Amino acid sequence: MNDTTKSSVGTISGGLADWTRKLRKTPHIDVDYIDAIDANAADSEVAFAAEHVRRYIASKGQDDGWDGPRPIVILYTKGKKTGRMRRHPLLCLEHGDERFVIGSSGGEDRDPAWMVNLRADPRVHVRFMAALYEADAEVLGEVDRAAVWPELIARYPMFAEYQKSTARQIPIVRLVAREAKVSD
Repeated sequence: MNDTTKSSVGTISGGLADWTRKLRKTPHIDVDYIDAIDANAADSEVAFAAEHVRRYIASKGQDDGWDGPRPIVILYTKGKKTGRMRRHPLLCLEHGDERFVIGSSGGEDRDPAWMVNLRADPRVHVRFMAALYEADAEVLGEVDRAAVWPELIARYPMFAEYQKSTARQIPIVRLVAREAKVSD
């Protein structure tokens, strides 16, 4: 029997039962708190990204208007200059029981704005499908990055091309879930 399941979030190793157990372990935040975050969050100035976030939230991650690789998370960061919550749709790498996002900026020579924000304040929120949870964003050091990089480029080869096109080292960020109130 095949231990890989296709779903709306892509291919999930370990089968649907493992994926469901993983989702149930994700800490959830009260609904009122979620509504307050989304009501006050600023979307990207890029129209496509803003629409991507709106559709993702409205459909609980089932329909986000994106035809690219999966899974996608919405990363909420606090703006370094404004202090305002910002929402960013990002490709996510699931490696073991951990989630990572990649600061590639499509191979540009500078980090994306969300990287600047989380370096200033690593306390973030992560939306994965219907779940929203608090997390600490940890930029991987050399050793940890070297351990994750081969799996990243095996799944998503475009990151190898992005790395070739820039002199900076593309950062990989681990999203470590914090304890949170559970909502029903």
